[in-house]
Amino acid sequence: MTSKKVYYQVLRDESQRRRVLTWWARLHNQTELLQQMFSEDAPPPLPPGQRAELRRCHTVDDVLMAEGFRNLWFTMGKETHGHGVEADMLAWGIVAGALAEVRQHDASEPFAAAMGVQKDKTGKPYVSELRFAQLQKSDGMDTFLRRCRRSIALLGKRAHVTSLADGILQWVREHQFRASSPTNQRLAVRWATDYFTALAQYQK
Repeated sequence: MTSKKVYYQVLRDESQRRRVLTWWARLHNQTELLQQMFSEDAPPPLPPGQRAELRRCHTVDDVLMAEGFRNLWFTMGKETHGHGVEADMLAWGIVAGALAEVRQHDASEPFAAAMGVQKDKTGKPYVSELRFAQLQKSDGMDTFLRRCRRSIALLGKRAHVTSLADGILQWVREHQFRASSPTNQRLAVRWATDYFTALAQYQK
């Protein structure tokens, strides 16, 4: 299946996306992907307990105390510090908590488009329009993390890792720090375009 182009708003640098994907692959013991990314000297998988610890975290504050998060934070380095260390730790905490739930990297569809794809010829999307709207309108970081995880579960634990990470980071910037973006680049517009374009493929 041909991969659809992803338009990144936060992770615009390929090296950033590569670091995120590398961390995810190490967290989930994706040795085949690591070998593909690194022809030699591929980094080893992280201890499996780190993934389990992240999955047990119920809040973003819990995630910040997890070793798996610290691994991601130090992997990304100073590139994470766009809004100050404390603020960006919270944003990357959601990324770590959500990506711990993704078991398979599916690069065929951006995250929002995958939510709108038809589920098993049912005429319905993997993530309902109501859940999709609720996800974007989450009233806090913990709620957003919980709803991201729910959406990932509905997708069968498959998601485009870097597309999801970029969307999370943009959501935090817009909703928590009121960062402004041109209308056509705002997350609500980007996600709605992807989601409803996918929906239109089978709903008339």
